[in-house]
Amino acid sequence: MSNHFKELKKMHRELRSTYEESFSIRIHRSLSWLKRAEKETGDSDARFIFYWISLNSAYSMSDDFLAKTSAKKKFKVFCKKILMYGNEEIYEIIYDRFSEEIRSLMANKFILPAYWHLKIKSMKVDRSSLTIERRNIRNALKDKNQTHQILNAVFTRLFVLRNQIFHGGSTWRGKLNRQQVDDGASLLSHLIPIILTIMMENPNEDWGDIAYPPTVDN
Repeated sequence: MSNHFKELKKMHRELRSTYEESFSIRIHRSLSWLKRAEKETGDSDARFIFYWISLNSAYSMSDDFLAKTSAKKKFKVFCKKILMYGNEEIYEIIYDRFSEEIRSLMANKFILPAYWHLKIKSMKVDRSSLTIERRNIRNALKDKNQTHQILNAVFTRLFVLRNQIFHGGSTWRGKLNRQQVDDGASLLSHLIPIILTIMMENPNEDWGDIAYPPTVDN
């Protein structure tokens, strides 16, 4: 089980005096959920939820709940910033540690957005499009310059999984969704610490204003 919280919290304590307050709060919030996620050892659903909240704390902005821009689009912008500073580190995690899990996620039609779109329209899933996408990811895994493509494809799947869980579209510890939950939680457990490290090392990047800043009403 991953255990990155203590090291990252130590880094935050050492650097936070140099941070703008809202950025420090953003990191603090994300770390608090990372800590909770790493305490979860026997429940993949809970692990995935806590890791996702940690990720949300890292990238969400003050206008997320008012603006029309989707969370997925904002996450893509966030990923581009992260990859500016840590493309190689993230590629190594994806390729060396999680290539098989990523292939498994990409092969799972039940977290493919098009699958549910076609289901709603009572149409059959086009298997050829799924095969083409899997082949594209297989080729992308061989090229460090395609890390953004891999992340976008993987998180397109994970956003579906996230919606299934957060919106009550799956059963807690259900037998039908174990593999994607296990793989998703494990992948997040390795990516989030890298993301937080990159952010703390680059505090002057525009990470946006935090959502729901602490306030004291008079």
